[in-house]
Amino acid sequence: MRKLSRYLLLITIVTMSLATGCIKENMDDCMGKVTLRFRYVGDGTTDIFPEKIEHVTMYVYSKADGSLVDEIRYDDKALDAYQGAHIALFPGRYGIVCWGNALEETTISEGEKIAANGHYDNSTIHTNDPLYYGTIDIEVPETLVEKNYTCDFVCSHVKFRVRIEGFDDPVTNVPTLELTQLASFTDFDNIPSEEERCSYYPVLDADPNDATSYTAAFNTLRFKDDNDITLRIHANESRVIAHEFSLADFLDENNIAVEGVHEVTIPILIRFSPIGVEIIDWDTAPVIPDFDKD
Repeated sequence: MRKLSRYLLLITIVTMSLATGCIKENMDDCMGKVTLRFRYVGDGTTDIFPEKIEHVTMYVYSKADGSLVDEIRYDDKALDAYQGAHIALFPGRYGIVCWGNALEETTISEGEKIAANGHYDNSTIHTNDPLYYGTIDIEVPETLVEKNYTCDFVCSHVKFRVRIEGFDDPVTNVPTLELTQLASFTDFDNIPSEEERCSYYPVLDADPNDATSYTAAFNTLRFKDDNDITLRIHANESRVIAHEFSLADFLDENNIAVEGVHEVTIPILIRFSPIGVEIIDWDTAPVIPDFDKD
């Protein structure tokens, strides 16, 4: 009876090995398959991932020792073929971090676990990529049974749409826009830096129909509603301040919230006139063709 039991056990082990393809001579066959689906619903319930994210950089870490297991990049063609990832991993627990749209304006340091723009070369920052962030913990069982997971993304940027009207400087006639005290980077937990800050200098495009008007469309990393960010308009190359104001005050006065909202666009209209400077929510201003782009 014992011989029969051992015989049946041996058959079971051999059968499982053949089913999984796991043999000692080829340990690669001892990896379990994981199907990971990417999803982003923004501020609603419908998946809008294809509309917002065209590129994903994924980092896979071992939960056992925190080491980097793999780094994989998925471009628009790969995401069109499948909105997610098919990966093979040895049995164990893993942590996955994904950055969506980390393109020309983003430098990722896996070693420091931060994503930044201009942080390493001290270059002038004009804008940030429309970043998105996703993270999930997964497990590959010893049985090597295929596992399916969904990685949900969140928004890691804020859109700005700024228009300056009536700016007439006798020296250069071209203003400079500056936003101070913005986070220099965001970490792999999607937390923007509180200690290291920087200024952005968005590109201002002249209005072809009005020599005293300029527009800027740009992105920044996330920040809180109660912040110490200042917007400054410099009058010339010597950066004489023509006007400055608190972003937190503007958000409060116009009932605009950043915290708790994914897709945030902050529209600011700054009007210079002989009697002063008016700063208002630009939601009611005329739409400029091709201006509302990432």
